[in-house]
This record gives sequence, C-alpha cells and structure tokens, in this order.
Amino acid sequence: MKNELFSAIVVSKNADTQEVQSELKRIFFDDLSEGDVIVKIAYSSLNYKDVLAFQSNAGVIRRYPMIPGVDFCGVVVETSNQQFKVGDKVLCTGYDVGVSHTGGLAEYARVPAKWLIKLEQDTLLEYVMSLGTAGLTAALSVNEIILAGAKKDSEILVTGITGGVGSIVVAILKKLKIENISVLVRNKEQRDSYSNNFEHIYVQKELETKKAMTHQKFDYVIDCVGGVVLENLLPWISYRGVVTTCGNIAGNHLNISILPFILRGIRLIGIDSVNITLEEKKNMWQQLLTDWNIAGTFSVGKLSLNEVEYAVKNWGKVRNKGRIIISMSDNKNVEN
Repeated sequence: MKNELFSAIVVSKNADTQEVQSELKRIFFDDLSEGDVIVKIAYSSLNYKDVLAFQSNAGVIRRYPMIPGVDFCGVVVETSNQQFKVGDKVLCTGYDVGVSHTGGLAEYARVPAKWLIKLEQDTLLEYVMSLGTAGLTAALSVNEIILAGAKKDSEILVTGITGGVGSIVVAILKKLKIENISVLVRNKEQRDSYSNNFEHIYVQKELETKKAMTHQKFDYVIDCVGGVVLENLLPWISYRGVVTTCGNIAGNHLNISILPFILRGIRLIGIDSVNITLEEKKNMWQQLLTDWNIAGTFSVGKLSLNEVEYAVKNWGKVRNKGRIIISMSDNKNVEN
C-alpha cells in the first residue's frame, strides 16, 4: 500500500511571500502523518474552519505542507491496533486533524486509533458526514441547554441558521418537539426566505440595544456566530437563562456589561468540539444516530475532491446549499 499514489488537497506556504497556496495532487502514504490506523475515506466535509485553512494568516494550519479537513469517515484498510480491524466503519472529528496532522480532504488518512469512533456496520456514512464536526458542535450545544433545564415550551433563539451548525441545531430542536423556536437572520431578505419555516424570525437590527438589560425575551440562546451579534443578545436573556456560543464568524471579541450575569444570573457557556474526550464524542454521536437522528431534515450539498478549491473560493455562494460534504467516490483522479 505504501507505494500507491492517491489524491489529496495539499496546502503549502510560500517561504518568501508567506502566501498560502493549495493544490489537488497525487501523494504517497509516506506523506501522511503518523498513526496506527489507515482509513480509506468515504466522505469529508467543508466547515468554516476548513475554508480558513486555505487563507493566509488565518492561524488554522500549524505546519505546512498540510492536508486540511477537520473531519472524515470511512473504512479501516490497515491497522496495528487491536481495537480496530480491516473493514470497520469509523469516524474522526477534531483533535489535530487538518491542522497539524494530515486531514480529511484526501482519499486516505492515517491517524492514532484513540482519535477514531467505531460505527455500526449498517451506519450510513453519507449521513454521518452530513453532520460531521458541525453536527457534533450542534449536539453539544443542544445538550448544554437541556442539562440547564430547557423544556418543550422554553423560549429558544438560534443564530447562524444559514450555516451548518445553526441549521442542524434547528433540526435537532424540531426533532425534540421544542415549541418556541426563534431564529435570528442578518436582513429582511433572509427573513422573507425563511418565512415559511419559522413563526418567529428576528432581524439583527431588531435586537440591537445600548442597554445593559432590556425585556426578558429568551430563556435559552444557541449562538453560532459570536461577536457583536452575541453582545446584543445578552441583554434580552431571561432570569437564570443560558447562552451557548460556538462560533466567531461575527468576531472574536465581546464588549459587554456584567449586569445580566450578576442581576439576572444568566450563564454563558462555550462549546468546544475539538478537544473534548472521546467518551463525550461517542455519547453525542450515539444521540445523533438514534434519538436525535435528523436524516433528511436539513440541506446537504455534495461535491467531489476536485471541486473543493472552487468551493473555498466561492464559499459565500456555496454555503447556501447547507452542509457541504466531499464524496471521495465522486473524485476523478488528477495527473501525477
């Protein structure tokens, strides 16, 4: 197997200009990072973090050259670890994958066994990767508000519903038969496009306020964008309400008052899906594949490995298709 060539997206940095470049090329197994399990990848996906990996000075890639892709699923083809055998279906998300350890935008990956989740043999891999890192992050967010006491009649607001995490959060909440789901959109055009899907839709400007606290409107907020959007939501949170946050597309910084925290006792909970324990990941995936199974309830676009670079360059347009998965079986081999 080591002498075989296979296709992968490789990003590199020009030593002189510090510009990041990407290329779909043929590589050897020796070009992969170390690990005791080799997986033939069926699907990877494109997340916002993956898109950043193609940009200069984004701070995602820690060493070059690198195969990006923070998640993948597929079938074990070689292993020296007794926990796995050839033919096992497996899933990998997070850790250093696609950051400092060669990742999922390739036909094969080699990783430590301790990063892998073994899947049941009848698991549909396309569904697994339609969730991917976004689905895990969404499940962790929903789980936090449930642990905090969210009920079917609680007032819940979700931001970033055009993205992967936000759309999956909404799908899970509907699966749980949550009655009062509100969503936040950027503008009136987006509100019009979602008017048939949600009863309560807020445009960002409608919730902008200079007050430290205003009317108690939401019991729970699942925020997927961060920045000024999150700033504007905290004054609206009800007494002992909870806000989870998992994204930063609207910015990394918060300029907020402490008053909602000390006068209303609200909580702000950060969601990390990268470095949580494997056991936590297994528990969430068990939920997503059983009681929280939302197959067919959110939009998924499928691309080949050949189309990744186009998708990255046109991310604003491509992401409107919903979750983007990369099918390796659809890939046409490139020349050596």
